[in-house]
Amino acid sequence: MLNEISNTPWGVSVAGLAGLFVFFALALAIAFGSPTLAINAYLQLIHFGVLILTFVGAVHWGLAINAKSRNIAVPPWWYPASTLPMVLGWLTLALVSPTTKILFLMVGFFGTFMLDVSASARGHAPLWYKNFRKFLTIGVLIALVVALWAIRMPSEGQLSG
Repeated sequence: MLNEISNTPWGVSVAGLAGLFVFFALALAIAFGSPTLAINAYLQLIHFGVLILTFVGAVHWGLAINAKSRNIAVPPWWYPASTLPMVLGWLTLALVSPTTKILFLMVGFFGTFMLDVSASARGHAPLWYKNFRKFLTIGVLIALVVALWAIRMPSEGQLSG
C-alpha cells in the first residue's frame, strides 16, 4: 500500500495531508482545549467533515462522468450513490446530538471509501487513489474517534450528547 501511496501526485498528497492535519488538530482541541476552544473546534470539525465528505462524493460523480465519456460501463447506481455523502452530510448538520453527528460522519467516510474501492476495482480510478483514500479514511476515522471520546468524557460534559 505504501508503494502505491508514494505514486500519489504531489498536489494531491499535500491537500490530503493538510485536510488530515485539520481533522486531528480539531479533534485534539476538542479533547484538550478550554471549554470555549472545544466547542468552537467541535463546530468546525462537523462543518469541515461535511465539506470534505461532500467533496469526496462529488469526486465519484466526476469519475462516473469520465468513465461514461470513455465508453466504460457505469453501474446505474453510481450516480445516486455519489450523492449520498452530500445527503448524509446535510443530515449531519440537521441533527442535534453531537454523538450522532460524529457517528454519521464516520459512516459517511467509511461508505465513501467503499465507493473508492468499487471505482478502483472497475478501473475508473488509479490504484494510488484507492490506497491514498484508504490512508486518509483511516486517519479521519481515528480523528473522529478521538473527538467522539472527547465529547463523551463525563468530567468535561460541555459537549456530551
